[in-house]
Amino acid sequence: MIFNPAEIRALIHIATKRTGTPVHDEDLEQEVALQALEAFQRIEAVTHPRALLVKIVHDTVRDHWRRKRSLEELADIDERFICEIPTFESNLDHQRRLDLLRAALKRLPAGKRNLLELFYISDHSIAEIAALQGRSVSAIKMQLARSRRSLSRIFYCLMKKRNRGKG
Repeated sequence: MIFNPAEIRALIHIATKRTGTPVHDEDLEQEVALQALEAFQRIEAVTHPRALLVKIVHDTVRDHWRRKRSLEELADIDERFICEIPTFESNLDHQRRLDLLRAALKRLPAGKRNLLELFYISDHSIAEIAALQGRSVSAIKMQLARSRRSLSRIFYCLMKKRNRGKG
C-alpha cells in the first residue's frame, strides 16, 4: 500500500480533535507512517486498508498522550518565560457571587438568617445552637436545611434577574 502523507495528516487531525493538536505532530505523523508500514508488512492480506490505517492512527495518538514526556523542571526555567494567567475575571465573578449572596441573605427572614449566621459565621455546632435556642437537635437540623433551601432559591432568583438584565 502506498501511504499518502496528506491522508495520514488528515486522519491525525480527526483523531486529535478532542485532545487538541499535539506539540510534536510531525513526529506523530512519522510514527503513524512507521507503525502502518510495519503493520502492512506483517499482515499478509489486508481487506480494508483504510480501516486498518484509521485504527493505527487512533492507537498511535492514544499512545502519544499516554506516554510520559520528559519536561524541564520548573525551577530550571527562566522566570522571564513563565507567565501567570490573570485572575481578575475569576475574582470579579467571585465578588459578584458574594454580592448576590449578601443580597440573598438580606432578603431571608431574620430567624433563618440568624440560624445560618450561628452555624456558618459563629461556627457553632448544631448541638450548641439547639442548647442556645432551647430546641431539639433534629428541629435545628430541619430548620437549617430549610434555611439553606430558602437561601438557595432567593440566590438563584437574584442570579436569574441579574442575568436577564444583561441581555
